[in-house]
Amino acid sequence: MRRRLLYQMRKRGILETDLLLSSFAARHLADLPRADLDDLDALLANVDWDIFHWASGKTAPPPEIAHMPVFQKLRDHAARRGASIVRMPDLPTE
Repeated sequence: MRRRLLYQMRKRGILETDLLLSSFAARHLADLPRADLDDLDALLANVDWDIFHWASGKTAPPPEIAHMPVFQKLRDHAARRGASIVRMPDLPTE
């Protein structure tokens, strides 16, 4: 499931969302518990711009998204993102 989520977080189609989600994945995906992975999977079923605007605080997310612990982590990640130059993280080599 983690590999599929990693791919989905890197290949969204909108650069802003790709950068936000791929940098979040690089930092947090390996440590997320199963419940958060399931919530993240549900979150990724939404439209890219909605995810980006919800995470960046530009619009309010629906209650079912706002209450997800993984969404709170994503929102915190988005708030710190402006502190450094963001680029697409390298894929892990195995």
